[in-house]
Amino acid sequence: MAAIMSPEKGSPIHADSASRVSDVEQRLDNEIRQLVKDIWRVGDPDKPSVPFGELFDDEDVQQHYEGLAATLKAAKKRGIVTYKSPILLKGAHDKVIVNLVDTSPIHASSSHLLAGVDKADLDELKERGLDAKNNMTNM
Repeated sequence: MAAIMSPEKGSPIHADSASRVSDVEQRLDNEIRQLVKDIWRVGDPDKPSVPFGELFDDEDVQQHYEGLAATLKAAKKRGIVTYKSPILLKGAHDKVIVNLVDTSPIHASSSHLLAGVDKADLDELKERGLDAKNNMTNM
């Protein structure tokens, strides 16, 4: 397979379209895997759900996703999350609750989207989320 270096990003551009599709799918899987972690971290530590506005306003989330609503839509199509709105817009849909379908990711390590997520990681993410919420309410 021939590869040409991208002058902007310094990474190879694959001439093979199947390879590009595979790369996009892999990036999306990584984003959805991170989204699962972020929902646990930002949301209620006892249940895997979070209001869209809280997720959107989280500093780590803002830094990670180019299009949070698009990532959520892809996760919804894959059956990873549910929410009751056809679209998610900041402000208008801040109170829409985003729920994880799998409410026990600690026990779902066989899922390829949750590979590498263990109890210690989730506990740390939940603690960081609680600290961030406490800091926001104390401002």
